[in-house]
Amino acid sequence: MTRKEALKEAVEIISKARIGQQRKDDIIKGLELCVSELPFAKWTEAAIFDACEEFLKTHDMIQLKDFDRAGLPSHPTIRNRFGMTAKEFRDHYYPISDVTTRSRYFRRNRSEWDALFIQEFHRLKVTGQDDYNRRRDKSKPTWNSLATMHGVHTWKALLEDLGLKTHTKPRPEIKVRVLEAEI
Repeated sequence: MTRKEALKEAVEIISKARIGQQRKDDIIKGLELCVSELPFAKWTEAAIFDACEEFLKTHDMIQLKDFDRAGLPSHPTIRNRFGMTAKEFRDHYYPISDVTTRSRYFRRNRSEWDALFIQEFHRLKVTGQDDYNRRRDKSKPTWNSLATMHGVHTWKALLEDLGLKTHTKPRPEIKVRVLEAEI
């Protein structure tokens, strides 16, 4: 449990306590002030870990630039407290997987992206790779990104992996009228 969580729970407990209303209000006001001022000015090892845990609850990962933001200790503070750079600290205690650093699609696994691709593929009645990339929902990866996830390099190989076949374009109906010629 982080300090912030502990303070919030203490506020909840105090609000249910059987003490005078003025006393309750004073205690709650003091605890809420502590919550709003976290982290405190002095960065102990425990405070640094607590701030990192709290940060991770609202963000997916800790990036190096985050150590310059309010709520996390600065790079020099990490160096002074742990004797390592912020990068070394982050990599040791809060590592980011290789997938995370290379792709913006790391939040879902490949099978989830496959399902979304297949759904979009059929919704659009895709006739080819350019057709898919042009008309897809822009929140979904291009076919090239999905192919990379599958370790293939071609549209055909991706479709084979997923068991798909492109839709054929309906051929326009051509009507020909033959006029009899006079001789």
